[in-house]
Order: sequence, then C-alpha cells, then structure tokens
Amino acid sequence: MYYDPLIDVHHRLPVRAALTTSFYVAPQQSDEARRLFEAACRSARLDGDLDLPLIAGRGVPSSLVLAREWGMTDLAERLAAAIEASYEPTWDHDRGEFTWGMGLNEAYPRGQFNAFLATAEAGGPGRWTALSAAPLERCPQVVDVDFPRVALRQAEWVGSTLRLNLAPLHPQPRQRTTFRVVGAAPGSWQIAGPEGATVSSTERGLIVDTLLVEGEIELAPSAVA
Repeated sequence: MYYDPLIDVHHRLPVRAALTTSFYVAPQQSDEARRLFEAACRSARLDGDLDLPLIAGRGVPSSLVLAREWGMTDLAERLAAAIEASYEPTWDHDRGEFTWGMGLNEAYPRGQFNAFLATAEAGGPGRWTALSAAPLERCPQVVDVDFPRVALRQAEWVGSTLRLNLAPLHPQPRQRTTFRVVGAAPGSWQIAGPEGATVSSTERGLIVDTLLVEGEIELAPSAVA
C-alpha cells in the first residue's frame, strides 16, 4: 500500500485494500491494475453475493468506478444495487444537493467516500484512463452561477454552440439570475432559451441574464447561430 524509500518502511495491508489502490494504478498500468483488482475482489468477496448492508469506506465506491471503467457489467450492476440499498442516497431539496450518507449518521456527508461515488456516477468505459492520460484541453467555462439558488444540469459544448440546462432550487418566474462564460470567442452571440433571456459580450466574458426557471439555453456565435 505504501513504501517510504527514505526510512525503508513498507506498510503491508490485506489484498482487499487493493480495491482502492487499483483505482490509482489503473490509468498508469491498466493490465496490472486489473489483475490486482480481481484479486482484491476475491479477497473482499465481491465476486459473489454481497453481504448487506455494505460497510462504509472507499473500497466499494472505487470498485464501482473500476467495474464501469473496464465494462465489468455484472459486478457494476451488483455493486450499484448494493450501494443503493446501503449508502443512503439522498436529495437535500433545501440545498439542492445529492449526497450519500453512508450509514454513518454524521452531520455532513463524508467527502472522500462521496467523491468516489460521484466519480462512479459519471464514469463509463475508459473514462478514468482517458481523463488521466493527458492534460484536459482548455475550453471556455461557465462561472459565477448563483448556486444553490440555481444549478446547471448540463453545460456542454457541441461544436461552437454551448448547451445549458438550468435547474433552479425554487423556480421563480418573476426573478432573474445571471452568470458568465469566460474564454469564449469575442464578438456577437445569440441566445435561445426562456423568454427574455439575453447574452452580451463584455471584457469579462459573455454575460447571460435569464429568468429563474427551468429550461434549456443555447449560446452560439451569430455567424453560426
């Protein structure tokens, strides 16, 4: 698990601890990571019926990431069902947040465990490896979103068009919200979305002003709108 070359200490843990170690090794040495992961699954008895409720920790969430990364469909389905039954997936509608309580009865959801679970939700075949293989390409970013008053279900560039999906915590058709898009090409832009939505190009980026309602917004340079 851990080796310190300065003081020559090797921290030994059971094979099942590699459920998490494999997550970090996977983007660097995929074949070796998978061998390690499969051994850890056998040690942790994830290759058969799962004992419920699952114990809180990093091992099961990181295992779901890797099962989806490597297309291990049967394992991924069994882990997802066990997580659903054991880890208290919860919408906090007052805050507009989705978290897993993990059965820990803590005032705040455990960050590291939730991070692995959120990664698994966004994961899929090859995604963890692709994300780690090279620096992400720079692209325009949506900033200054008035969270938790409003969130974005989608923020995706499709060619030169930015597709957004607004999700207000409490829709209020008589109120407005604004946010910026930085790094977009300067010049004239057009907007399609809720009635009265506007976009203006400034030195601070594109400024979008729209009603505080659910809905899709598309931004495109005028020449290709």
